[in-house]
Amino acid sequence: MSAKPRVLVVYKKSAFQQFVLERRDPRLKRLLRQRDPDVLDMHRSDAVHQRSIETVVRELRKASVHVDLAARADLKVTKTYDLVVSVGGDGTFLQAARSLPASPILGVNSHPERSEAVFSAATAKTFPVYLRRALEGELPELHLARLVLSLNGRLLVPRAVNDVLLAHSHPAVMSRYRLKLGRREDLQKSSGLWVATAAGAGSAVLAAGGRRLPWGADRFQYRPRELYTGRLSRPVLRGSVLDARQVVEVKWLMRSGVVYVDGPHVAVPLLYGDRLDIRLSMRQPVRVLGFASSRQGRRRV
Repeated sequence: MSAKPRVLVVYKKSAFQQFVLERRDPRLKRLLRQRDPDVLDMHRSDAVHQRSIETVVRELRKASVHVDLAARADLKVTKTYDLVVSVGGDGTFLQAARSLPASPILGVNSHPERSEAVFSAATAKTFPVYLRRALEGELPELHLARLVLSLNGRLLVPRAVNDVLLAHSHPAVMSRYRLKLGRREDLQKSSGLWVATAAGAGSAVLAAGGRRLPWGADRFQYRPRELYTGRLSRPVLRGSVLDARQVVEVKWLMRSGVVYVDGPHVAVPLLYGDRLDIRLSMRQPVRVLGFASSRQGRRRV
């Protein structure tokens, strides 16, 4: 890294901070006064999360680096950074990866007892060691492919790290679309269509019947969610693992729909007749620090 690296800390605001301290939600404040056990647990979780942020900032300020901080919901990138540190869980990591596609990211799980944070190699306790190794260039990088989306021939930004979900804008409405893979084509009815990278293979697509894949694999997969089969509907394309040369082509056949990119925060509206192409790309991959490739796909170091 450069003589004085630029480091950006991207952190999440906890539910307690957002809804109790900032928005002063009257129902949650009343439950807190009544010592509701789940709201008290939310409060305790916030305290652990805040201590993790404080540890990360303190260690960075002890190092010879320029430090900027940004809440993930307010993240607007106008500079380049030598290192990004995400503090929170996978949602925070994914937001950082979408917003700073060229920077290496070191994930810090701010509450290991509550958060899976599979992309995070470090915790507050281990962060000083990981930071030193990152600044000295000693941490390995695991490169993750992204999904590239084109809507009616126009490239969409950002690219997906984990997965995309095509679904009706109302969760109780069945989705209708035409799915095409090469020469095979289906008219389908389902509660939505998942398309996931290898890194996202352990998430929602797995629960829908998909397969786990090594994180570094140059493959992706699709899986209809709650696919309808009936007298007039005999779908063949029920989900499979695809290589990087293949394209998932979808024609949307509902008046309303949404493409969700890596969760609920990036939502692109769909209209009847819209065409969406989804493919895998290793151009500008996600650079995950602190993981090495293994037969299982990733290993903390």
